[in-house]
Amino acid sequence: MTDQANALELASTPVVAVRPELDAMTALYEMYRRDVHHLAVVTEDDAAVGLVSAVDLLQGIAAQYPKTSAPVGSLCPVPGPRVDAADDIGIAAQRMIDAHTDAVLVERRGQVCGVLTAVDLVRSIADRQPEEEGSR
Repeated sequence: MTDQANALELASTPVVAVRPELDAMTALYEMYRRDVHHLAVVTEDDAAVGLVSAVDLLQGIAAQYPKTSAPVGSLCPVPGPRVDAADDIGIAAQRMIDAHTDAVLVERRGQVCGVLTAVDLVRSIADRQPEEEGSR
């Protein structure tokens, strides 16, 4: 039996975060510029509000077009799905399933310290060394 990684070991760090009042188009540009697909949404004191994906932003922009801009905070589920940094990745996977999403915020002592995605989980499975033949 192998040890399973914890959420922080697989999470993307440093966290790319935005404030809830930022408009969705600017947040989408920030995603493009940083080459990420999820943004943590945090308050000025870095408390987590939620997590927003590129799809969330695009749907929000389309729903408002051409009237006004949509603030990021209005487009992210609150509270966003999250796990503790020390949680097993199985817990993180279950939170994604329960929240019908492909990412969770990773927190340590109430502060966001990473974003763990379904792609990160799949990569961890793909990177595992196959068990030696006959060891079953």
